[in-house]
Amino acid sequence: MTQVKRKLMHRRCIESYGFLRDDGLWDIEANMKDLKSYHVNREFDGSLVPEGSPFHDISVTLTLDDTFLIKEVVVSMDAFPFPSCGGAVPSFNALEGTRIGPGWNRWLKETFSGKVGCTHVLELFPVVATTAFQTMWQPLGEKYPEQVPIALTKLVNSCHGWADDGPMVRKLVDEQILHIPSEECQ
Repeated sequence: MTQVKRKLMHRRCIESYGFLRDDGLWDIEANMKDLKSYHVNREFDGSLVPEGSPFHDISVTLTLDDTFLIKEVVVSMDAFPFPSCGGAVPSFNALEGTRIGPGWNRWLKETFSGKVGCTHVLELFPVVATTAFQTMWQPLGEKYPEQVPIALTKLVNSCHGWADDGPMVRKLVDEQILHIPSEECQ
């Protein structure tokens, strides 16, 4: 690759965390900050966002139970470009009582599209979902060992690493943790 001189213009920082609470629930958090390497004048009022200060600073916290049921939603917008951006926050309370699972990301896009939602908040929900899975996988597997084969079966063919003819799935089949139906039974 040819080395070309570059100048950093924009940096997006996304961090996510997963916590087990003392009450047995899970808090999954994600934060996004957009930072510019130059001063930005906000279009709506001409105010200045100094170089290195957040243009966007948006956070999402979901409180989940062991079944990925959303018990509480907290969305905060500490920095945003337009005065009306924060008006989208209450819309996301509709997530309470829903469950992270297959089709959830698609449902989010449909439910919170257009002026009801916020593009940047929506970008954080897949991060939160993946962080929840990574946070909860091993502790839940230890708490509910009988559910592990069921959960593993749902992962087969979900990506290249979980291909039914790949080394990971073969190992789990050889260890008799998974049963993959033969070709003629499908």
